[in-house]
Amino acid sequence: MHNRYRLMSTVYEREEEMQKILPEKRIFLSVEGNTTEKEYFDGLSKNREKIGINAKVDVEVLRRGRKDTNSAPQQVIELLEEYIRLRAQNEDDILKEISEQFKEKYSPDFIKQYLEDPDKIPKKQRNVFVTELRKIGYDINYRKYLKKYNEELDEFAILIDRDMQTHSESNMFECIEHCRDNQYICYIANPCFEFWLLMHLSDIEEEFGDCLSEIKENRKVSEQHTFVSKEVSERAHHGKSGINFAKNYMPYIDKAVEQAKKFSGNESELVDNIGCNLWKMMEALKRYGK
Repeated sequence: MHNRYRLMSTVYEREEEMQKILPEKRIFLSVEGNTTEKEYFDGLSKNREKIGINAKVDVEVLRRGRKDTNSAPQQVIELLEEYIRLRAQNEDDILKEISEQFKEKYSPDFIKQYLEDPDKIPKKQRNVFVTELRKIGYDINYRKYLKKYNEELDEFAILIDRDMQTHSESNMFECIEHCRDNQYICYIANPCFEFWLLMHLSDIEEEFGDCLSEIKENRKVSEQHTFVSKEVSERAHHGKSGINFAKNYMPYIDKAVEQAKKFSGNESELVDNIGCNLWKMMEALKRYGK
């Protein structure tokens, strides 16, 4: 059996997810990074009322396994589209999908029972089944959580870095075109997501006005850092405890929005020009319900 599925959470994250009050509208966001972006948007989600965002709207970063490092723009889109396919599935589709993978181990009746009422299956047997599924990347509980949605209001989005070292211009334009064709929102950070973070932490014009070309080039300056990530690290001191969203970023979102507006906000222009159009998401979230 090969790993066909990428939507995955951890046990600890899932406990929290199941307790969330589901908002009436969610932006389902697929991102490149496996840590920093998730921490930022999780912080945004948890603190949205303090930030001035209506609790009825939320951002849901689609999770994948910790070892899943597939982060090319097309792979970011693929993760989003795996979720979109999941939304379209009914119980029979899920039954067929799992039965195909486990036809020799579990009967369709067993799988159906699990989908309808897992508590009727002995706990040990249930846990073994869930573990077997997770081995192929099929996180059934997380997928069930993601099935709760509002078809009329929800939006789909991706966030990708320009990253000139690895993402070609033609690749970027293909992704932008694909998003337009499928009505996904395309957020781009040029050169990288850390530039958006830097807009919270510094006055870009005053501190970097003479070296914007260095930001755009974003060369590697050490084992751990590029030019931009080093500037972020020196100011925010991200460590094992994470990015500390509440202290480092939450108070400065409006500052980041205003600074980002001074750069290009158009996806196509962001392919060759530094900037980040995440300010559009922030403003849309704050407007919701008003």
